[in-house]
Amino acid sequence: MKRLQAGPRPTPGARILDPLVIGTVSAPFPVPGVIPDAPGRRPDSEVDGADLPGLTVRAASVRGDLHRRRGVPRRDAMGLWRLGGSRLLACVAGGVDGERSHVGAAEACSAVHGNRVDLLDHVERGAPATYFFEDVADDLRRRAEHDRVAVDALRTTLLAAVVDPGGRRAHLTRVGDATAALLRQGEWIPCFPSAADTPAPPSLPRDTGRAETSAVELRRGDMLLLCTAGLAAPMRAERVGEQMSAWWAQRAAPSLPEFFWQLSFRIEAHGGDRTAICGWIP
Repeated sequence: MKRLQAGPRPTPGARILDPLVIGTVSAPFPVPGVIPDAPGRRPDSEVDGADLPGLTVRAASVRGDLHRRRGVPRRDAMGLWRLGGSRLLACVAGGVDGERSHVGAAEACSAVHGNRVDLLDHVERGAPATYFFEDVADDLRRRAEHDRVAVDALRTTLLAAVVDPGGRRAHLTRVGDATAALLRQGEWIPCFPSAADTPAPPSLPRDTGRAETSAVELRRGDMLLLCTAGLAAPMRAERVGEQMSAWWAQRAAPSLPEFFWQLSFRIEAHGGDRTAICGWIP
């Protein structure tokens, strides 16, 4: 695979550059515009991270160009929690078309933490992942009832992970087209056997029986990526995958502002929300 240069890092006091354009982009760079008038809206973007024993984490969720132009709220969501010791509970969610899907994605991420006991039963004792997703779906139904909207208005995809750097393992489970990959020695290795990129990928709360699971070995120098379809889709283009590899195969994890800038790259025909959680194993 062709290696791209990561490029120089900004010097102190330097202006942060506009997002990198990969290929050509016909539309001008959109400013955030008006504040979306939508119940339960979330901020335009979100950045998070952590330095745990044996694991460095960077995370960001960015509203897409298309939603900024239309004044639509960010429909992606994410969550990070420590599970004692160095284990990490992480999730990404992508709201499916609908005026309240941004509420569904945020509620699903909150439900991951609220139902973490069921997730750990799946990870540690082999209980079916369906039990965990059924509890998440119940939380979504209760939220729909509280908001007095149809349950399908909260449709969302969801990927949850328990990362154990001490045990060198990560356990992943998903419903929908959010996905995960390992970056190992500059090469991307999918964590799921196939991409859930059908015209109508499964979603919660209805498709709890269509859960997929994966357990991956982590090695020194690996980077584990969890992301929504907004990043997974453009990464299928070789030039995008190579650029992400050039940035994220570096030994040192980027700073939080730098990670946000990297995730904000622009490419034609991919203007949706974009969410990624990256974990480096030193």
